[in-house]
Amino acid sequence: MTGRSGLAAAVLAGMISVAAQAAGEHSQHAAHDHGAVPPMDAEGKRLTSYNQRHEMSPEVVAELRKRIALYRALTDRELEMNMNAMGPDYAWYVSDRKLRGDTGVLLLSHGVGEKSDKLMKKAFEPLGTRRPTAIAFGMSMMASSHIQAAVDDLVARGVKKIVLVDEGTTTEHNSLTRHWKYIFGMYPEPSYTTVPKIRAPGVKFYWAGHFDDSPIVTEMLHDNAKSASRKPANELLIIVGHGPEDNKDNGPDLKILQAHVDRLKAKREFADVRIINLQDDAIPAIRESNVRTLRRWVKQAEGEGRQVIVVALAAASFGVQQHIRQDLRGLKYTFADKGLTENPKFIRWVEAEINAAL
Repeated sequence: MTGRSGLAAAVLAGMISVAAQAAGEHSQHAAHDHGAVPPMDAEGKRLTSYNQRHEMSPEVVAELRKRIALYRALTDRELEMNMNAMGPDYAWYVSDRKLRGDTGVLLLSHGVGEKSDKLMKKAFEPLGTRRPTAIAFGMSMMASSHIQAAVDDLVARGVKKIVLVDEGTTTEHNSLTRHWKYIFGMYPEPSYTTVPKIRAPGVKFYWAGHFDDSPIVTEMLHDNAKSASRKPANELLIIVGHGPEDNKDNGPDLKILQAHVDRLKAKREFADVRIINLQDDAIPAIRESNVRTLRRWVKQAEGEGRQVIVVALAAASFGVQQHIRQDLRGLKYTFADKGLTENPKFIRWVEAEINAAL
């Protein structure tokens, strides 16, 4: 998982009835037992409030604990507080509502919060002028109605092919990607709670996304590092990612991401380049071990007279960065904390992923 600080959730929803009208902006997407998805507002959002409360039945709590190791150590009250500290799952339509096309784009974003989500939407606006484009924010842990709404909004604009851009994760090795794929019928079981699968007769879906080892992502990481660098020959560059919660995913994830380290080292600009995942949603023992390693690297560099540049491997600008600052409190370093969506090259990476998927 990446982006949001901690595990996100939304109200448990049942199967969605597709009621998109010709224009789509006033369609109601009914969610079993919890009313309808909100109508599209003037900004294109289907959202009631960023301070959404999440209903936690005993059955939902049991299923979350079954599949998420971190939650097994929490009391019911602690689990409820954790869930309600997270942002909502919601849809945001990016394109002009009059734009129509055969091929649309649906960004699946981890989401962080109002400020960061706005930056994400802004990054996708150029793409949205060429193809019908929507964003589904949130981890969909207890709902898929917002994703269904985003799909319906695209279908209402004549879309028959939808490219799914997985922006919420760095590689395929994580529970969030598997959960999203489950929702689209591409994976056999959910990672979190059992939610309705997407219904879109006649529509073909194409999976894209993941930063993986893309050279464009390396370029963006380099741009962020150089923006904070002063004397690179005497600097240790550390790339810090959110990372998956399970060690079985973390190893393969880092193996793929090592390509960014290798390319940056090949430039021979920095004294050294390293990468680490916080595994921000892992059980405390795993996360604390990663934090100890990260702090040790920073302290060692300081002892050797080197400066430290920390770059966040994250699309969003206000997510995992907050935890990195807390983890490194008391140490000397320079933080290039901008998310990759703020880089002009981000949309070039997205378009490359879309073209490859199609």
